[in-house]
Amino acid sequence: MKSDDLYSFLSDPKLLELIELNKTADNVFDVVSLNENQNSSVLAWCMNPNEGHAQGDSVIKDFLEAAFEASDNCKFDNKKFFEKWTLGRIRTTSFGAAFVTREFKIKINDGSSNGRLDLFLVDPRNKILIAIENKVKATLDAGQLERYVKSVKTELAARRVFSDYDLAFVVIDKDLESYSETHLLSLGNRWCLLDYQWLEPSANRARHSLNRGNQSAQLLATYCQSVTNWESPASKAQSDLLADIALSYPVVIESMRELKRIPMETWEPSTLQGTLGELMIFFSQHKPVCEKLIKIRGVTSLAQKLAKAAPSLAAEFIEEGSYWVALTSSKIENFQRDESWPIYLDVYRVARVSTPSAPKFTIKLVWLKNEFNPLSCDEAELRSSFEATFSGLSKRQTSDRRRILIAEHVTPTEAIDIAVQTITKIDEVLNKFLSNR
Repeated sequence: MKSDDLYSFLSDPKLLELIELNKTADNVFDVVSLNENQNSSVLAWCMNPNEGHAQGDSVIKDFLEAAFEASDNCKFDNKKFFEKWTLGRIRTTSFGAAFVTREFKIKINDGSSNGRLDLFLVDPRNKILIAIENKVKATLDAGQLERYVKSVKTELAARRVFSDYDLAFVVIDKDLESYSETHLLSLGNRWCLLDYQWLEPSANRARHSLNRGNQSAQLLATYCQSVTNWESPASKAQSDLLADIALSYPVVIESMRELKRIPMETWEPSTLQGTLGELMIFFSQHKPVCEKLIKIRGVTSLAQKLAKAAPSLAAEFIEEGSYWVALTSSKIENFQRDESWPIYLDVYRVARVSTPSAPKFTIKLVWLKNEFNPLSCDEAELRSSFEATFSGLSKRQTSDRRRILIAEHVTPTEAIDIAVQTITKIDEVLNKFLSNR
């Protein structure tokens, strides 16, 4: 790295703007990393309709609606529960009497040891009891889930006070998207499996409350934002600046990645000398910004290579965030309702299996039912046309969002090839559909 490279980077107005945007002001979760127990406590607060976040029972409704949409393949208690608690019933019922507790302790391993599920949603008025296992870092285990089901049914559901309650089991796992299909299948069909994206509507609702001057929604909004992919306008601005800077100064970003490997306890006087020494000091002073630049470098490079590999796609059909790239067919304008794409490929970096030098990506087709323009196409008819190419799309047709796995844990080169091939397939189906109208 030459001194000119570093000084151009340091004097770039975009970097100064990024540093200002990255300064923590009102989001405590940018500073504090919650462990699993703390995360469950905050989640319980968000779901409590009687707390001061001004959302009432709306967060519970968001949770139940997401669980309903994830219950397609569930059997036993969950199947029975969601045959009764449909989307319509959830939306039109008040859950103001519900509460979320962490106080139930259970016996596991045939009573030989103590255990505790993370959360229970209890509604004495509607007679609902939902066991919630909340995973933040630990990996889901089929044996553990089965033991919890057995304990809940024998120790709680069998009690006379709960004998006529509707019982359900839900897992919330922040890294659910990173599990392989084989692992997900191994977990069985007793539990609804959710990631934290069900909190996106809650985040949007809380942000609207803030815009109306209701500051009580601040904590809920910032928590939801911290655990989902939801981006505020400020976060989107950060992502755009990160991408621009990473593309403009690849040599500097690569030097940062090398310096990150040098812990402070191994520093020598020479470490802080010269151009690299100046960069080391800057890195230490602005570590959150620098680490984001290092992470986005691989994603930005991927987006750049995707654009070259698919020259028919204009820049407007490729978007990128801090760890993902989304792309869609140039024919999508014939089908979309507003600005949001109703069909696109989500190519995202899987943190669990990635390293800075060897990132791994998973690719999914995303289908957004409510983003199709009903005046230009019949969504159900178009979905049927896609089913032959993308098996499984016909399932969960009532869900607004459907995600179909295309490839998992692939290298950047493989991700580019697969994404281009898949966009070609999407083009073919859309062209055929348009020609038959």
